[in-house]
Amino acid sequence: MKIQVSNLVTGITDEDLRMLFECFGEVASVEMGGTPGGALIEMLDKKAAKEAIAGLNGQNLKGSDLAVGEGSKRPANNFRRGKKPHRRGRRR
Repeated sequence: MKIQVSNLVTGITDEDLRMLFECFGEVASVEMGGTPGGALIEMLDKKAAKEAIAGLNGQNLKGSDLAVGEGSKRPANNFRRGKKPHRRGRRR
C-alpha cells in the first residue's frame, strides 16, 4: 500500500523515513522528491500501512508536523486522443 507523506522539512532523508515507518512494518520503497516537501512510502502489509498512517499523521519530525495519508493511484487515461468520435447514421 502506498502512503503519501507531506510537510517534510529540508534535511530529512529517505533513510530517516524508512526507519520511522519500519516501526510499523516492512517498507518496500521510499521515494523522495515527487513534490517539494513530500515523499511516497510503499509498505507491503496494508494493515501495517494503515497503522502507520494513524500513528504518524500529525507527528512532529525535526520541527515539522507530518501530513500522512493514503497514496492515490494515478487516474486512468480515458481520453480518446487522435480518434474522431463515432457518428451515427449518414452525413447528408
